[in-house]
Amino acid sequence: MRPRRCDAQRERVILRSMTHVVSSRVGFALAVAASIALAACITVVQAPPASPQVASPLVAPSSVPSVPASAAVAARSRRSAAEAAAAGTVLISSPTGHGSGAYIGGGRVLTAAHVIGGRGPFTIFFRDRLIGAARIDRVDLTDDLATLTISGLDGAGAEPLTWGDVTLMRLGEPIVVAGYPSQVGFTVTQGVFSGLKRDASTEYVQTDAAINPGNSGGPLVNSAGELVGIADWKVLNAQGLGFAVAASTARPFTESGATSAATLSVDPVATAPTLMSLYYGYLQGRDFYSAWSMLGEELRAEQPFPTWVTGYSLTLTTKFVPTGTRALTATTARISGSVVATENFPNNPVGFVTQSIYTGYYDIGFVSGAWWVLRGAMELSSRSFVRA
Repeated sequence: MRPRRCDAQRERVILRSMTHVVSSRVGFALAVAASIALAACITVVQAPPASPQVASPLVAPSSVPSVPASAAVAARSRRSAAEAAAAGTVLISSPTGHGSGAYIGGGRVLTAAHVIGGRGPFTIFFRDRLIGAARIDRVDLTDDLATLTISGLDGAGAEPLTWGDVTLMRLGEPIVVAGYPSQVGFTVTQGVFSGLKRDASTEYVQTDAAINPGNSGGPLVNSAGELVGIADWKVLNAQGLGFAVAASTARPFTESGATSAATLSVDPVATAPTLMSLYYGYLQGRDFYSAWSMLGEELRAEQPFPTWVTGYSLTLTTKFVPTGTRALTATTARISGSVVATENFPNNPVGFVTQSIYTGYYDIGFVSGAWWVLRGAMELSSRSFVRA
């Protein structure tokens, strides 16, 4: 890690990753309050992200005065920028929280280093679709940058973001920030370019666009939809003071250690627990069609949805408890465990439900650019009455 310059008289405290993890760095001269705090950028994940929503163009009635040409061009540019950002933004999930990332092509995701500062594995979602577990490629704690590698983003429809020249941006130029803040799913916010700031060797883009918890690691794009920064931190208790690591710092980091797409590999052992957690999360939430849609093509052909769903007609709650995972091939794995379910059988005593425990395994695999539940075998182990 490169050394930082130290100025004891202008020390500031920045909160990284989560509000409980604190680190101090030297601040560059800003006319802001002496205490600057990084907004928590990893928050607890409770559900896969919602699909991004892009507003459709509005057609004005003929009786409404026409929009000036310059305003219409600006509106089209903003929509194009938002669409480009949506196509190149991913969700990075881990057992300790989540953040955002920018897809830069070749199976590589650029994010903020503090997004992957917790415990792995780090799982990538794109547009409400599980892509798989990513491998950490490079980390620079000084500039707070990291790259991850993963297969399947191109097949899922992700489009790499192209680099923009941040030094050519003018004050007031529109900027779009994309990411997955808190629990609201994919979101884009708009603001303006407020200038470049430097802290030692790190250059930052300042913007008034909202950067909220969970946005960290997501892309900032200019009006042309080009990547000009990676969302990093904001000044707490202040409006419109957000900062992103500028492309002038981030691009050399990615190009100094590029990974060939040919070296990418999937990791079924690391992905299996996340996949089964997602599958049983749908079952527990009674979103049966989403769960059935995660089954492999052959399994869905064997068990059409109307037939398959009847097996859960008496199930009240269900949970999968993994006990171990092993690789079957380079792209498949078997995860063993138990299913604990409560079931409402007609012969249950009044005030009681049946608790059933099943043991067995599921085989999961990476097929045609996506992860699927390929096969499962569960046998009844025990059954008893418990109070409802």
